[in-house]
Formats: sequence, structure tokens, C-alpha cells
Amino acid sequence: MKNKTDYLQNKRVSLKPYIYEKPSISAVSIKIFVLLLLQIVLLVFTKSFNAIIVIASATIGALLASVIHYLLIKKKKFLSLTNLIQGITIGMLLPESYPPLTALVIAFATLLIFKYVFENSENFWINIVSVSILIAYFIGKTYFPDFLISKELFSIKNPSVQLINEGVFPIYDFDITLTGYLNANLLNFFKVTLPQGIISMLWDTHSVIPAFRFNLLTIIASIVLFSDGSFSLLIPSIFLLVYSLLVRMFFPYISGGEFNQGDIALALLTSGTLFVSVFMIQWFGTHPMTIIGKIIYALFAGICAFFIVGCGTSPVGMVYVVIICNILNLLIRQIEEKRMDILMHKITEITSSEDR
Repeated sequence: MKNKTDYLQNKRVSLKPYIYEKPSISAVSIKIFVLLLLQIVLLVFTKSFNAIIVIASATIGALLASVIHYLLIKKKKFLSLTNLIQGITIGMLLPESYPPLTALVIAFATLLIFKYVFENSENFWINIVSVSILIAYFIGKTYFPDFLISKELFSIKNPSVQLINEGVFPIYDFDITLTGYLNANLLNFFKVTLPQGIISMLWDTHSVIPAFRFNLLTIIASIVLFSDGSFSLLIPSIFLLVYSLLVRMFFPYISGGEFNQGDIALALLTSGTLFVSVFMIQWFGTHPMTIIGKIIYALFAGICAFFIVGCGTSPVGMVYVVIICNILNLLIRQIEEKRMDILMHKITEITSSEDR
């Protein structure tokens, strides 16, 4: 019995006090802000000034909500940096043609309401950015693009190649040289051929939604965030793996095509898939805490993405995935809390019997 008590105590008491095993929320927030800022720099470099105006408007709305909430409540419960990140993210998920004033009002209203609704709660279970985008979508649906892939392309092997050939995704000059080099010197050993245009999609898809554009920069951001434990790699890796496998195996098949011929590149490089997996799917407080809970959460997210987004090019499909998974997280967290209560009860019983 004594050994069991010692084991439980070791699980409860850290042997390394005053040492952070993971970066603090403030440190992680600074990293996220810098990484998002790099995407804005690329928008400036590509002269996407309309997108920058929309992002700035949403950011101003988010910061105004933070200021007004603080003035009314006199309780700085939310970090202004967090609100800044949320505002930028809202703006990046809106089309560059979206009315800036509307973007400001939506970001302001949703964040302010969010603060009051969750004022006395420690678990902010829903991603307010996703809620803001859905509201913006229903208010101004005409500003959002349609699915780029038509029904005629559902059953073919690589619809991304067809879209590239049609000029939907422009090809950069360096793409031809780099693709040829990779095919001749590396990929030929694996009997794989990289079609022209995929590297261009990786660099910039030219989507009207800024968050969907710079996939390579988003991949670099994931390395920065996941390498030091800022975020767990478990959820996004399982999510992307499940979604990719389902698209690869079943998407053309369910539309009358061949089995195991889905276009993974199109699925991952459009719809903001990578952006959502890095910056949104495991936002603070919106995901389970236990390993089993995270695995279930990620599996469900991948399945949802397959049925909602399909093989890609969806304007808001990934936002729906995030919100649905947030709702699932409520159930998972309740189970986790009950299991923790049971564990703590057992610990109390063991400690009491040991004292006697």
C-alpha cells in the first residue's frame, strides 16, 4: 500500500519546482503573433492591400472589444495580445473583398459578447474566431468564394492538376525548374512524379482569403510552435493524417471514380487546412487534456473534415469543423473531469487509510 501511495504522490508533486515544462501562454501568444505578422508581411510584399485593410479592421474591432470590456468590468481577465491575435486571425479568414466596416463590427461584437458570456468561466470551450467567421459568412456570403472544384472533377484522379491547367492556381517561374530537379534527382527513386504547379500552390495559392495562401510559411510556423512544446503535435498530426487518408482512399471512389486515387495535395493546400491545423484546431481551452481525449478529438476532426470539406477548396468548411469539434470537446472534457474526480477520490481514500 505504501508503494502505491508514494507513486500517486509522485504523480501529484513536481520534482522540478519553478521550472516551466512548457512555454507560458504569454510566450506562446508572442510566437503566434510574430508568425501571423510574417504572413501579413508577405501580403504587403504581394501588394494585397485590400486584404491588409480587412485584417486591420477586424483587429481594431477585437482591440476595441477588449478595451470596452476592461473599462466596464475593470477586470483584465483577457490578455490584449490574445485579442490582437484573434482579430488578426478573423481578418485573415475573411475574403479580401469583405467590407472593412462590417469586419470591424463583427469582430467587435462577437468578442465583446464572448467576454460577457464566459466572464465567470475558466473553460472557454468554443473558438470565437470560428464563430466570427460563420457570422461574417451568413451576413456576406456573396463575398466568399465558391468551391473551386466542380462536380465533374470529383471522380478524376488529380483535380488539382486540372485546376492548375485552367489557371485557377498560377504557376511561378521557379516551379518548373524546381519541379524538374526534384523529379529527376529525388522523386524518381520512389517512382513518384510531382506535377508542375504544386510547389506554386505550396508557396502562394493566390486565394482571396489570406489564411489560405502561404502554405509554406504556415508549415514553418508549425515547426516553430511544435518544436518546443508550445502546442501538442498529437492533435494536428492525427487530424491531417486521418483527413488525408480518407481523401486519398475514398473521395473519388464515392463519386464513381477509382479507389485510392484521391488528391491529397489539393486537400491540404486549400481550404485553409494547414492554417487551421496550426493556429485554430487546438486553441487554448478548446481541446481535451488527456492523450486519449486528444486522439478521439483529432480522429473526429479528420472525419468531419472529409465529410464537410471533401477534397478541398471550401471557403468556410474548416471553420465548421473547428466548431463541431469544440462541441465534442465539451463531452470529452466532462468525461475527463469525472475520471479525475474518481482518481482524486481514490487518492483521498488511500491517504486516509494510510494515516490511520
